[in-house]
Amino acid sequence: MKGSQKVIGGLVAATAIGVAIGLLLAPSSGKNTRKKLIDGSMKLKDDVMSSVDASIDALRKQLSAKIDQLAKGSKDVVSQASDKIKMKESHN
Repeated sequence: MKGSQKVIGGLVAATAIGVAIGLLLAPSSGKNTRKKLIDGSMKLKDDVMSSVDASIDALRKQLSAKIDQLAKGSKDVVSQASDKIKMKESHN
């Protein structure tokens, strides 16, 4: 999870820096600069949301796989215990 947070943080920082540099270097009127800021902010929000959604989906898949693995392991343990009990009962 910490790796995902670093990637998202890096993406946010890089995008924000890119937008800021672009706005500072491009000569525009105040109205155009405000529009660019709004558009850049919306793009940044969309990028972050996409990245967060992808991270959440990946975590869901990992969690689902672990749950399936644990369920299978539990089922195997119960089956083995049941077999041992049956063997003991048949020997008595």
